[in-house]
Amino acid sequence: MIRREAERRRGVVLVLVLGLLLLVVALALALGGEVAVECTVAAERVDAVRLRALADSAVERALAALRHDDTPASDSLFDAWRDEPSWGGLPGDGGRTWLLLREPDPGDGVELRFGVRDEASKLDVNVASAEQLGALPGITEEAVEAILDWRDGDDEAREQGAESAYYAALDPPYQAKNAPFESLDELLRVKGIDEAMLYGEDRNRNGRLDPGEDDGDRSFPPDDADGELDRGLVDYLTVFSRELNRTAEGKARLRWSQASPAEVEARLLAGGASEAVAARVRLLRASAPSIGSRAELLARLGVSDRAQVAVLLEELTFVDADFVPGRINVNTAARPVLAGLPGLEEEQVDAILARRADPTAELSSPAWLLEVVPFATFIGIADSLTTRSHQFTIDAVALLDDRPRSLRVEALVDRSYVPPRILLRREISALGFPLPGERGEELP
Repeated sequence: MIRREAERRRGVVLVLVLGLLLLVVALALALGGEVAVECTVAAERVDAVRLRALADSAVERALAALRHDDTPASDSLFDAWRDEPSWGGLPGDGGRTWLLLREPDPGDGVELRFGVRDEASKLDVNVASAEQLGALPGITEEAVEAILDWRDGDDEAREQGAESAYYAALDPPYQAKNAPFESLDELLRVKGIDEAMLYGEDRNRNGRLDPGEDDGDRSFPPDDADGELDRGLVDYLTVFSRELNRTAEGKARLRWSQASPAEVEARLLAGGASEAVAARVRLLRASAPSIGSRAELLARLGVSDRAQVAVLLEELTFVDADFVPGRINVNTAARPVLAGLPGLEEEQVDAILARRADPTAELSSPAWLLEVVPFATFIGIADSLTTRSHQFTIDAVALLDDRPRSLRVEALVDRSYVPPRILLRREISALGFPLPGERGEELP
């Protein structure tokens, strides 16, 4: 009897021990799972830090190039910040970086280049005319008029446009802004503009036609499979482009409305104008102080000599502000942007593209256009042009070497500040990795 009781107790102890062992094993497994999860999370955080450091280094490299621009008097297709092949796949600490230059072909046929994009090469949607907007590829008259209605300050709709009465009837309803655009995405709220018109086929925003963007309806995004990239409006428009109202040397331009005739003459002589031209401008300032534009000044003077016109454009201003918004850099603007300038014929646009593609050409002032367009045509576009860029878009891509993880950021930079200032920075990795094949995957 005693023996059976002892055996029963030993059995109970054995069961308890086995139970405790199972509990310990379960706890160990649970703890191991948590440790594995924590290790995975920690590794992902480390990867995120590494990617951020790589992307930051690429952005800083672009900022340094903008700070140390070797041609500060003007910006053209040949500036180092704009086209630098070494910025493609540059090795870094545990990874590589790219600075993508997304822009339409400026005429040299290069499909993929690396650098930063100047915003002055685009059309400012907040100051563009109907004619300029209408010259952009893929846009409709309805969209043009709706853009003008959206940004103007009234509630009177154009024939094909829209004001608050139209938007209030939508689901959900909203009001017309009647104020400047703050982002290009805001265009999607405008009547007649959808994602296809705004973004085209280039959904990963790399400026090239990838296989998935040329296969019809077989994969997203929808495309026409015609072998040509539809960029949409986004590559031709900006909401932030402004020129410092200063000379290349940093001196404030002389404001026509505030200067005396003698001050105007002295300033022009100091800037390199001939005595005859300076004297004529002095007389004009005394007799017509209300002149309000470059075009009006040039028309009244009738001076078409390139060197003299360059001095007039450089030293005088008719804008009583520190910045002039929306001027287009004629040295870097895309063909559709140039085609929208009033009075320019197609062959003149061709001549502009050919002239500025010459690395030996002197392009420091918009007055160089007088070599390829008639004086009367130049007068009509003089107030819209510049040869300097102050705002830039940086598209930085970072990729780790030891795993297929990447990060893509976009930064808007303003070089009118010293040092250049980042105005906006956002992650755009959701657009997808923009360089097919660079991660080692096989392309279709």
